[in-house]
Amino acid sequence: MPRRRVNVIGALEYAKGQLWYEVHDQTVRRENVVDLIDRVARRAEAKALTVVVLDNASMHHGIDPEQLDDWLISHRLILMHLPPYSPELNLIEIVWKQAKYHWRRFETWAKDQVRAEVVQLMQGFGSTYQISWTEPLRGENGCLRS
Repeated sequence: MPRRRVNVIGALEYAKGQLWYEVHDQTVRRENVVDLIDRVARRAEAKALTVVVLDNASMHHGIDPEQLDDWLISHRLILMHLPPYSPELNLIEIVWKQAKYHWRRFETWAKDQVRAEVVQLMQGFGSTYQISWTEPLRGENGCLRS
């Protein structure tokens, strides 16, 4: 049975433990990233400076300079790109790792179920699925996990 793939992009508001995400059936493109960042920029409580940390995926580069100016001037939001090959500096990578390897159910998903499963997992972040940012992650044998 062929498997269906869905893609998730997201932004983590670390201080509030809030995950902003979008689930896509197709390949994620720059326009999708811009739309998500714009949604984060326009949230009602955005008064303080917001820094959006991005890795070096090609879809994170080449954003229209006028859009960048609008985010900075109108919404006090700036983008910061991490150095190449440094996912350990981006906290959302911990969320993706937990989601992929610890929270999701390892079942055969029918094509019509996979999207619903991923959405349910993402909606459960912060309640059903939690990360303790103050305690190191430990495996079954008590050793630290990355």
